[in-house]
Amino acid sequence: MSDKKDYQTQNEATKQLLKDTQIETFPYFIEYSGLIIRTDEGVFSPKHFDGWKIFNENFPDFYDKTILELGTATGVTALYLAKNGAQKILAVDINKSAVSNAEANRTLNNIVNMEVRYSDLFSEIKNNEKFDIIYWNMPFGFVEENYKHKNVLEKSIFDPGYNILKKFLKEAPSYLTNNGYILIGTGSGANIKKFKEVVSYNHMNLELLTKVDAKEVYYIDFQLYKLK
Repeated sequence: MSDKKDYQTQNEATKQLLKDTQIETFPYFIEYSGLIIRTDEGVFSPKHFDGWKIFNENFPDFYDKTILELGTATGVTALYLAKNGAQKILAVDINKSAVSNAEANRTLNNIVNMEVRYSDLFSEIKNNEKFDIIYWNMPFGFVEENYKHKNVLEKSIFDPGYNILKKFLKEAPSYLTNNGYILIGTGSGANIKKFKEVVSYNHMNLELLTKVDAKEVYYIDFQLYKLK
């Protein structure tokens, strides 16, 4: 979808859903793949959004891999990967409430091959830390470059001018192993044309791994891409 009105309509609906996720009694718990997931106030909700689950279930081979997940929120994806064969997971988030939430879930589920850390993209990743997979369920809502986030939760949804994406793609390759690659989750609610332009500008090859139809506040197809 490329019509500006479509994006505006989708963005307003997403903002409302984001507000609705905070009308809960916190903390609350969900079960997923043998894990107990606690969600705290002010953290992106795995109960109200479905993209993370689709990406988890279509994640490429991660057995014995070292993985960096950006924007971990409750840690549900990192926990799933750590429990099901990944060698080690570093899960980071810019939202300090999410960092403490993910750490609580790591402890709750007795996951030992996972570390949780505050980081603004790669700001707190050491230069000598390298990963086989860098995974990001990106904030794929496209808004104009001058858009100001109302709160930290909106940063999980909207990327003004895709400037966060640009910064991510510029920095990510420095943290990959020799055979490592980037994995990005996005969807038709994004500006896919702009997304592909940014990837192309960074001279990366883009491979669509999966595309799954779903409905959140509007019909959407979630898309998982591999970049090298």
